[in-house]
Amino acid sequence: MERIDRIEKAIEELVAAQNKLSAQQAKTDEQLAKTDAQLAETDVQLLELKEYLKESYARAEIGMAELRESQKEMQRQLGGIGNTNGEFAENFFYSSLQQKMELGGVKFDHIERNVKGRFRNLTDEFDIVLYNGDSISILEVKNNVKSSNVKQLMTTKLQNFKTLNPGYADAKIYLGIAGFTFENEAVKAEAKAAGFVVLEVQGDHHEADTSSMKAY
Repeated sequence: MERIDRIEKAIEELVAAQNKLSAQQAKTDEQLAKTDAQLAETDVQLLELKEYLKESYARAEIGMAELRESQKEMQRQLGGIGNTNGEFAENFFYSSLQQKMELGGVKFDHIERNVKGRFRNLTDEFDIVLYNGDSISILEVKNNVKSSNVKQLMTTKLQNFKTLNPGYADAKIYLGIAGFTFENEAVKAEAKAAGFVVLEVQGDHHEADTSSMKAY
Protein backbone atom coordinates (compact mmCIF):
# COMPACT_ATOMS: atom_id res chain seq x y z
CA MET A 1 0.00 0.00 0.00
CA GLU A 2 2.79 2.34 0.83
CA ARG A 3 4.43 1.58 -2.48
CA ILE A 4 1.24 2.41 -4.36
CA ASP A 5 0.98 5.69 -2.50
CA ARG A 6 4.52 6.59 -3.54
CA ILE A 7 3.75 5.77 -7.16
CA GLU A 8 0.58 7.88 -7.13
CA LYS A 9 2.43 10.76 -5.53
CA ALA A 10 5.19 10.53 -8.15
CA ILE A 11 2.56 10.53 -10.89
CA GLU A 12 0.87 13.57 -9.38
CA GLU A 13 4.20 15.40 -9.20
CA LEU A 14 4.98 14.46 -12.77
CA VAL A 15 1.59 15.69 -13.97
CA ALA A 16 2.05 18.94 -12.02
CA ALA A 17 5.52 19.41 -13.53
CA GLN A 18 4.17 18.76 -17.04
CA ASN A 19 1.32 21.22 -16.47
CA LYS A 20 3.79 23.83 -15.23
CA LEU A 21 6.06 23.21 -18.22
CA SER A 22 3.11 23.47 -20.58
CA ALA A 23 2.08 26.77 -18.97
CA GLN A 24 5.63 28.11 -19.29
CA GLN A 25 5.80 26.90 -22.91
CA ALA A 26 2.51 28.65 -23.67
CA LYS A 27 3.76 31.81 -22.05
CA THR A 28 7.01 31.57 -24.00
CA ASP A 29 5.09 31.00 -27.25
CA GLU A 30 2.97 34.07 -26.47
CA GLN A 31 6.08 36.16 -25.82
CA LEU A 32 7.68 34.88 -29.03
CA ALA A 33 4.52 35.74 -30.94
CA LYS A 34 4.59 39.25 -29.50
CA THR A 35 8.28 39.54 -30.37
CA ASP A 36 7.62 38.39 -33.94
CA ALA A 37 4.82 40.92 -34.22
CA GLN A 38 7.08 43.68 -32.89
CA LEU A 39 9.86 42.67 -35.30
CA ALA A 40 7.40 42.69 -38.18
CA GLU A 41 6.18 46.13 -37.14
CA THR A 42 9.79 47.33 -36.84
CA ASP A 43 10.53 46.01 -40.34
CA VAL A 44 7.56 47.96 -41.67
CA GLN A 45 8.71 51.10 -39.84
CA LEU A 46 12.26 50.67 -41.18
CA LEU A 47 10.92 50.23 -44.69
CA GLU A 48 8.76 53.34 -44.30
CA LEU A 49 11.76 55.25 -42.90
CA LYS A 50 13.90 54.09 -45.80
CA GLU A 51 11.30 55.30 -48.30
CA TYR A 52 10.93 58.59 -46.45
CA LEU A 53 14.70 59.15 -46.42
CA LYS A 54 14.86 58.25 -50.10
CA GLU A 55 12.13 60.76 -50.94
CA SER A 56 13.72 63.39 -48.68
CA TYR A 57 17.08 62.90 -50.38
CA ALA A 58 15.45 63.20 -53.80
CA ARG A 59 13.68 66.41 -52.73
CA ALA A 60 16.95 67.75 -51.32
CA GLU A 61 18.74 66.98 -54.59
CA ILE A 62 16.03 68.79 -56.54
CA GLY A 63 16.21 71.71 -54.10
CA MET A 64 20.01 71.92 -54.41
CA ALA A 65 19.78 71.80 -58.20
CA GLU A 66 17.20 74.61 -58.16
CA LEU A 67 19.38 76.59 -55.76
CA ARG A 68 22.43 76.18 -58.01
CA GLU A 69 20.41 77.36 -61.01
CA SER A 70 19.10 80.30 -58.99
CA GLN A 71 22.65 81.26 -57.98
CA LYS A 72 23.81 81.04 -61.60
CA GLU A 73 20.91 83.23 -62.71
CA MET A 74 21.68 85.74 -59.96
CA GLN A 75 25.33 85.84 -61.02
CA ARG A 76 24.28 86.39 -64.62
CA GLN A 77 21.97 89.20 -63.55
CA LEU A 78 24.60 90.80 -61.36
CA GLY A 79 27.11 90.53 -64.18
CA GLY A 80 24.62 92.18 -66.47
CA ILE A 81 24.06 94.97 -63.97
CA GLY A 82 27.80 95.50 -63.69
CA ASN A 83 28.19 95.61 -67.47
CA THR A 84 25.26 98.01 -67.82
CA ASN A 85 26.70 100.36 -65.18
CA GLY A 86 30.10 100.23 -66.87
CA GLU A 87 28.59 101.06 -70.26
CA PHE A 88 26.60 103.91 -68.74
CA ALA A 89 29.78 105.34 -67.19
CA GLU A 90 31.61 105.11 -70.51
CA ASN A 91 28.71 106.81 -72.33
CA PHE A 92 28.63 109.62 -69.78
CA PHE A 93 32.33 110.47 -69.85
CA TYR A 94 32.61 110.00 -73.62
CA SER A 95 29.69 112.38 -74.25
CA SER A 96 31.01 114.90 -71.73
CA LEU A 97 34.52 114.87 -73.20
CA GLN A 98 33.16 115.23 -76.72
CA GLN A 99 31.84 118.65 -75.76
CA LYS A 100 35.27 119.83 -74.65
CA MET A 101 38.23 117.75 -75.72
CA GLU A 102 40.77 119.34 -73.40
CA LEU A 103 42.65 118.06 -70.35
CA GLY A 104 45.06 120.18 -68.33
CA GLY A 105 45.46 122.73 -71.10
CA VAL A 106 46.19 120.05 -73.72
CA LYS A 107 43.66 120.26 -76.53
CA PHE A 108 42.68 117.20 -78.53
CA ASP A 109 40.97 117.13 -81.90
CA HIS A 110 39.70 113.54 -81.99
CA ILE A 111 38.09 111.14 -79.49
CA GLU A 112 37.27 107.43 -79.73
CA ARG A 113 35.82 104.86 -77.35
CA ASN A 114 36.38 101.11 -77.00
CA VAL A 115 39.56 101.28 -79.06
CA LYS A 116 40.68 97.74 -79.82
CA GLY A 117 44.14 96.60 -80.77
CA ARG A 118 45.70 93.30 -81.73
CA PHE A 119 49.25 92.27 -82.54
CA ARG A 120 50.21 88.60 -82.73
CA ASN A 121 48.96 87.05 -79.48
CA LEU A 122 48.36 90.38 -77.74
CA THR A 123 44.89 91.93 -77.66
CA ASP A 124 43.54 94.78 -75.56
CA GLU A 125 40.79 97.38 -75.48
CA PHE A 126 40.93 100.96 -74.22
CA ASP A 127 37.79 102.69 -72.95
CA ILE A 128 38.37 106.24 -74.23
CA VAL A 129 41.31 107.63 -76.23
CA LEU A 130 41.84 111.27 -77.22
CA TYR A 131 44.28 112.28 -79.96
CA ASN A 132 45.99 115.31 -81.42
CA GLY A 133 49.12 115.72 -83.51
CA ASP A 134 51.64 114.78 -80.84
CA SER A 135 49.66 113.81 -77.71
CA ILE A 136 47.36 111.01 -76.64
CA SER A 137 45.23 110.57 -73.54
CA ILE A 138 44.17 107.07 -72.50
CA LEU A 139 41.25 107.01 -70.08
CA GLU A 140 40.13 103.99 -68.10
CA VAL A 141 36.45 104.28 -67.11
CA LYS A 142 34.86 102.40 -64.22
CA ASN A 143 31.58 102.62 -62.38
CA ASN A 144 33.56 102.35 -59.13
CA VAL A 145 37.31 102.92 -59.37
CA LYS A 146 39.59 100.65 -57.35
CA SER A 147 43.31 100.68 -56.66
CA SER A 148 43.80 97.71 -59.00
CA ASN A 149 42.39 99.79 -61.88
CA VAL A 150 45.02 102.47 -61.29
CA LYS A 151 47.85 99.94 -61.19
CA GLN A 152 46.61 98.14 -64.29
CA LEU A 153 46.38 101.34 -66.34
CA MET A 154 49.84 102.49 -65.28
CA THR A 155 51.51 99.18 -66.14
CA THR A 156 49.69 96.67 -68.35
CA LYS A 157 47.38 99.03 -70.23
CA LEU A 158 50.08 101.62 -70.96
CA GLN A 159 52.59 99.02 -72.17
CA ASN A 160 49.97 97.26 -74.28
CA PHE A 161 48.95 100.52 -75.95
CA LYS A 162 52.57 101.26 -76.86
CA THR A 163 53.05 97.75 -78.23
CA LEU A 164 49.82 97.80 -80.22
CA ASN A 165 50.36 101.34 -81.54
CA PRO A 166 54.04 101.70 -82.51
CA GLY A 167 53.15 104.67 -84.68
CA TYR A 168 52.67 106.72 -81.50
CA ALA A 169 56.08 105.84 -80.05
CA ASP A 170 57.13 109.51 -79.96
CA ALA A 171 53.78 110.88 -78.73
CA LYS A 172 53.21 112.24 -75.25
CA ILE A 173 50.83 109.91 -73.46
CA TYR A 174 48.59 111.16 -70.66
CA LEU A 175 46.74 108.68 -68.48
CA GLY A 176 43.41 109.28 -66.82
CA ILE A 177 41.03 107.39 -64.56
CA ALA A 178 37.30 108.19 -64.64
CA GLY A 179 34.53 106.93 -62.41
CA PHE A 180 31.13 107.67 -60.93
CA THR A 181 32.57 106.74 -57.56
CA PHE A 182 35.94 105.88 -56.09
CA GLU A 183 36.44 103.08 -53.60
CA ASN A 184 38.02 105.56 -51.18
CA GLU A 185 40.06 108.78 -51.15
CA ALA A 186 43.28 106.78 -51.10
CA VAL A 187 42.53 105.58 -54.65
CA LYS A 188 42.28 109.18 -55.87
CA ALA A 189 45.54 110.02 -54.08
CA GLU A 190 47.20 107.00 -55.69
CA ALA A 191 46.03 108.05 -59.15
CA LYS A 192 47.25 111.63 -58.66
CA ALA A 193 50.59 110.40 -57.32
CA ALA A 194 50.97 108.41 -60.54
CA GLY A 195 50.40 111.58 -62.61
CA PHE A 196 46.89 110.65 -63.74
CA VAL A 197 44.04 112.94 -64.64
CA VAL A 198 41.21 112.12 -62.23
CA LEU A 199 37.72 112.54 -63.72
CA GLU A 200 34.56 112.55 -61.63
CA VAL A 201 30.89 113.36 -62.14
CA GLN A 202 29.80 116.92 -61.51
CA GLY A 203 26.10 117.35 -62.25
CA ASP A 204 25.54 116.63 -65.92
CA HIS A 205 29.21 116.93 -66.88
CA HIS A 206 32.60 115.75 -65.69
CA GLU A 207 35.15 117.47 -63.51
CA ALA A 208 38.82 116.75 -64.22
CA ASP A 209 41.58 117.14 -61.64
CA THR A 210 44.68 117.77 -63.74
CA SER A 211 46.87 119.14 -60.95
CA SER A 212 49.24 116.16 -61.14
CA MET A 213 48.89 115.42 -64.85
CA LYS A 214 52.12 114.26 -66.48
CA ALA A 215 53.17 112.75 -69.80
CA TYR A 216 54.45 109.19 -70.02
